[in-house]
Amino acid sequence: MNPERVSELHAARRKRLFQMDSVGNLFLSPRVSRLQSMDEDEKQSYLREQALLLAEADEENFAQKNWMIVCAGLRTDTDEGLTSEEAKIRLEEYGFNELPKEKKRNCFFIFLDQLNDLLVIMLIVAAIVAAALSQVAASVAIIVIVLVNAMLGTSQEMSAANALEALSSDEDVRVVDVVRDGKEIVIDTRYLTPGDIILLKSGQKIPADCRVMYAADLTVKEMALTGESRPVKKNADIVANEQKDARKAPDELTIGEGNVGEPTTSVKPFAKSPTIQSKSPGAEPRAEKKEKALVLSNFLYSTCDILTGKCKAVVVKTGVNTYIGRIYDLIASAQKDPSPLKTKLQELGGYLGIASLLISIVVFVIGVSTDPCRGCDHDSDQPAWLQMLLVSVSLTVAAVPESLPVCVTLTLALGRQYMFKKKALVRKLLSVETLGSADIICTDKTGTLTAGVMTAITFVTGFETYKITGSGHELEGKFIRENGNEEDKKECGNDLEEVKETGSARVLWASYVLCCNASFGEEKGEIIFKGDPTETALVIAAHKAGISRESFKRKYERIHENPFSSNRKMMSVLVKRIENSNDWYEGEPFIAIIKGASEQVLKKCNRVLNNDGKVINLTPDRMKTLRDGIDSFASRSLRVLAVAYKTYDHDPTDKLAENLENDLTLLGYAGLMDPVRPGVKDSIRSAAGAGIRTVMITGDYAKTAKAIAQSLDIIDEDADESTTVIECDTVVRPLSKKILEIQGLIDSKQASPEQVKELRVYEEEMDNITSQAQVFSRAKPEDKLVIVTSFQRQSHVCAMTGDGVNDGPALQKADIGVAMGNGMDVAKEASDMILIDNNFVNIVLAVQEGRKIYSNIVKFVFYLLSTNVAEVFLILFASILGLPSPLTPVQILWLNLTTDMFPAIALALEEAEPNIMHEGPRTRQEPVIEKVMLTGVCIQTFILTGTCLTVYIVGLIWNNERWDGLGVEGDERKRGFQIAQSMTIYHIVFAELLRAYGSRSMRESIFTIGVFSNKYMQYSVLGSIAATLLVGLTPGINDVFGISYLDGREWGLVLGLAVLPLLVDELTKIVYRVLDFGKRPFIHMSPVFDDGKDIKMRSLPV
Repeated sequence: MNPERVSELHAARRKRLFQMDSVGNLFLSPRVSRLQSMDEDEKQSYLREQALLLAEADEENFAQKNWMIVCAGLRTDTDEGLTSEEAKIRLEEYGFNELPKEKKRNCFFIFLDQLNDLLVIMLIVAAIVAAALSQVAASVAIIVIVLVNAMLGTSQEMSAANALEALSSDEDVRVVDVVRDGKEIVIDTRYLTPGDIILLKSGQKIPADCRVMYAADLTVKEMALTGESRPVKKNADIVANEQKDARKAPDELTIGEGNVGEPTTSVKPFAKSPTIQSKSPGAEPRAEKKEKALVLSNFLYSTCDILTGKCKAVVVKTGVNTYIGRIYDLIASAQKDPSPLKTKLQELGGYLGIASLLISIVVFVIGVSTDPCRGCDHDSDQPAWLQMLLVSVSLTVAAVPESLPVCVTLTLALGRQYMFKKKALVRKLLSVETLGSADIICTDKTGTLTAGVMTAITFVTGFETYKITGSGHELEGKFIRENGNEEDKKECGNDLEEVKETGSARVLWASYVLCCNASFGEEKGEIIFKGDPTETALVIAAHKAGISRESFKRKYERIHENPFSSNRKMMSVLVKRIENSNDWYEGEPFIAIIKGASEQVLKKCNRVLNNDGKVINLTPDRMKTLRDGIDSFASRSLRVLAVAYKTYDHDPTDKLAENLENDLTLLGYAGLMDPVRPGVKDSIRSAAGAGIRTVMITGDYAKTAKAIAQSLDIIDEDADESTTVIECDTVVRPLSKKILEIQGLIDSKQASPEQVKELRVYEEEMDNITSQAQVFSRAKPEDKLVIVTSFQRQSHVCAMTGDGVNDGPALQKADIGVAMGNGMDVAKEASDMILIDNNFVNIVLAVQEGRKIYSNIVKFVFYLLSTNVAEVFLILFASILGLPSPLTPVQILWLNLTTDMFPAIALALEEAEPNIMHEGPRTRQEPVIEKVMLTGVCIQTFILTGTCLTVYIVGLIWNNERWDGLGVEGDERKRGFQIAQSMTIYHIVFAELLRAYGSRSMRESIFTIGVFSNKYMQYSVLGSIAATLLVGLTPGINDVFGISYLDGREWGLVLGLAVLPLLVDELTKIVYRVLDFGKRPFIHMSPVFDDGKDIKMRSLPV
């Protein structure tokens, strides 16, 4: 756009600002008179300040003002909307209405990430040094190993990224009706800007944060933001500031009286700003709210869905400035700690690197400082320092288990594939193991523990209670009679076998259908549900009873409706009978059907329909029975809706609610709730059996959260509610605001020492709360983030599950974030694992898989370390004794590839040990090399070093006539050294292959778990033996590796001593079991898995 034209439009906008009416002047204070007294620079500065205030204002600022004032402040004509030119300028100022997308990482950078590991870096350094010393074969082999490991990890993460992209909602370009230049036009939502007036209706997704101007029967699904499954009713009424209302002068006039969306305006003279209150009909008084709402009733939040009704609204925030945009910022600020496994492997690499460096220096110094050089080949032409440098390189290559990174990556990749078969997508490989370390699972309620869909689960009619099977949008289900009053049972005619044929039950559900506006049908091969979720639940339940809304439309014609209002808490319809196919509703042609809150409907009733279709009087005893039933439903946090009717023999002239909703006959009432997902309760019990604590963090009300938690055994019925059920808005939020505020100052390096101390006090107070609480209600995104951080501060490994935008920051911060497959994209992008089928049960399966993976990693780390450390000490002691190095770098690398990698891979494929889910979780501080492994490594290193040194020295004695190999001269000495080296290599190969069998369990005997129960171990051992014999016996190839042929005596010594490490390992395990050395304590209850399909519980000894 031409710069001069932009300046002209800006000037025109400022001119309109100065010509605004009194409403706009009040909003923009100071008054126009003050603006007119400013010079041009002051005016422009003031306008910039106002624009900044507008950008920083939150939704409460807009909600507490009349929508006309909001439009004036946004410089928007309420009838004409923005002009096209103005919209273009604002689009340049505020940017497109879109949220940041997670950038798809380039495979090159993912590849580089695989190299960002201390063990891998050590291998790269060793390869560089080997190449510099002309050990080209060793250098190339190491680089190949590093590249294979990096490519394997890259392919796995790229595969996960592609799977996530397939799961993400691939929405078409969304459009919206907007008023511009006085006309209604359709535009792409990304071109919306603050000040636009938009028109929305049911089925649409809200494109930006908006202040409602007009609303008709408007309900919105805000579950992704709040965690509440119930729809939220919206209107244009002002949300009053209670503190301002308390200070209101008695003679102040109000803004907003009159019909919804059509306020009248009046202002108290000399007032600084108008006081606003709502007096529109049907508005529910704020004082009646027992708990503060998480969202505002006159505000529409971006990405939420319009369920019913329509509205006109003004856009106040777009893109990253919206409420959901602020959550994105919170996600970006939530830094995830490194995974426990990565931290432990980094520590292991550091220890190995330091140890190998120190030992290499010691060997080098010993060699070059003695005369003759210890460990040198005195017949070689190379100088002593170069020979000792090669020996030092050999030590480095021996110390670093080259196959460890590959084995870890492969183990995690196999675990990821297993989880994918179980409908769980792991985005990052290390996350597979992390869940196995978890000792706390923080979980959202709605959509995670529950189905996220309102469901009718029970009802009462004819004084009998029935249960309805099938949850969510399942169209199949049964009605099961539960109980009833004996006298009334006889009167109701309970000899009928099918409940669906029971008269009162069929009339009940037919009435619900006639008094609902929800519907469902097949579109493009899918069942689509339309309308209010509560009414949808009733229509689905009626379908289970064989009652179709479409069929009843043909039998009964709706001629009038009194919509639901929050004052009456009910709705009513008047229908006309078209067919006389039955005598329901006493055979009268006109029927008024009333549906609403049970208490309100019950007050209007004086008769009740019995189970055999007879109308009987509603006596005090019967009324008490009904009220007791309603109270029973309410105590279970069910939403109770009653339905009643009234008949007419003619079309009533007065169809208002006051006439239709009196003198009613009660049909019954239904209990609705967001039901618990199947299998969740068993999974939570199984997690508890494995020592894992489940904590519910939800945006729902405390009463509902407590009821769900009790039904899932998260808390006991007699638990102390003051410490186990915490309301975030009164307990956590004040602390979280202070913690986040001070933490922000610390991050920006602006905090004082006193504030740092104050932060520690607040964190300690939060830790005391989280250490006892099992349920957190009314939680906002920042609350969830602070709670998860508190658990991590207490050294817990924390998993977080969720599906909504409000779960995003906590998913990002948790050690492992688990999102639901049908959740919001922001939740999936912040997570480490996605449950494709939304099945919480798979979390417990993932815990088992994670524990198995870690157990297998420990097994092959033990196997590799004892081998490599033995090789290091072999070279070290040989050097100290003045012997030439028994192993060259190429030989060490070949040994590590044949005897290390393939058996280690077989160990990675080992099945989980039977008691793996009977033990408590590992702590974050527990190292990979814990006391059992350290003891085993020391014992095996001692034994293997001793046998290897024995074989080497005996080989020198047999072939060179002296233990130091100096008994002969020239080529005969070289041949003798090569035979001794060959004997040592063969001994290491067979000793390690036999030890691989013993490494399959750290405590159990090989004969207990079964020698041949792991078929992959047989393949790896046979393959390693074949490769060893191929290299050692093939002319030409054996010369490259410096291996000679052995005679029978030499083979006997090699194989005879090779059995010794395995025998010692078995004896060591016997001692472990007798002394209970290093045994992890058992949990009282633990799960037994039946092919991962069913979870049963059994008691186990502690």
